[in-house]
Amino acid sequence: MKRFISWCRWVFVSSLLFSGAVAAQTTYHAFIWSSSTGMQDIGSLGGSSYATGINSSGQVVGYYIALDDELRPFLWTQSGGMKDLGTLGGLSGVAAAINDSGEVAGWSTTKAGAAHATLWSVGGGTTDLDTLGGGSSSATGINKEGQVAGTSSMPGNHYYHAFLWSTKTKMTDLGALAGRDSDAFGLNDSGAVAGESQLTSIVIPYHAFLRTRTGFVDLGTLGGDDSAASAVNDSGTVIGSSYTVGNSCCQAFVWTQAGGMQNLGPLGTNFNSAEAINGAGVIVGGYQPVYPTNHAVIWTAPNEIQDLGVLGGMYSTATAINDSGQVVGYSTLQ
Repeated sequence: MKRFISWCRWVFVSSLLFSGAVAAQTTYHAFIWSSSTGMQDIGSLGGSSYATGINSSGQVVGYYIALDDELRPFLWTQSGGMKDLGTLGGLSGVAAAINDSGEVAGWSTTKAGAAHATLWSVGGGTTDLDTLGGGSSSATGINKEGQVAGTSSMPGNHYYHAFLWSTKTKMTDLGALAGRDSDAFGLNDSGAVAGESQLTSIVIPYHAFLRTRTGFVDLGTLGGDDSAASAVNDSGTVIGSSYTVGNSCCQAFVWTQAGGMQNLGPLGTNFNSAEAINGAGVIVGGYQPVYPTNHAVIWTAPNEIQDLGVLGGMYSTATAINDSGQVVGYSTLQ
């Protein structure tokens, strides 16, 4: 897979690591935030933990670093705490998204060591969603109908495509805007998929896309070469991140059919990243107020943000929000 987290966020975190601003031993913990409780540490079953999804009941999914440095998928509830979801027989796995029925999408390694897209459910256990013919796949979104979106390598493992999976059709290849590659990162209840896709056969550029039943829509950029869509809500509003003119600045965007792609701001910053949007159009992600800090935020309007703070240290980011306004993500502890 090309990536699991937003490329803008990855570029930022990588710059911190290489600059020495974040020590290699930094510990992150998953958090849940609400307007009434603030940011709460939900702990870990090993080393660092990262929350990636939340449903309307407040169930949280994500992954933690086990003592052997393997990634492990978890489900967290207020009453039961954090529980390891298990794997397809391998050592590693990540839970990426959860729907209101408690079904969880992500990926897991098999006994043979291959990473496959996975569906966890209370009644059905762990289901291997297979691939589009290549050696690996991962799931990043799930909707109320149980449809799953993600990315799979293709036969020969030389390129990869976004997919949409359901119990009836199994894994369907969604294709690409052009070129070879596409990734799916967001999925709404009508089956619309948001992600990124190559425009040519070379490595760059990638553009954010919305894939509906009628085909692909290229969402463009904020003036730079690359963009990627992270999520789409049931109104068809898409959010994500894009380079601006000159490719020196990565900015969060919101896209609508009527208004096109707009910079969420705050303008003048070098980095911010929109990661999730709920049914009411509330957007969460990460914002760099002063380098090298980064804070989880809620956009209350374009160019207006609410800083959610940190558990400690200088880094946090928000990765998901439910319709009740509960937010999850991860933060440094000190």
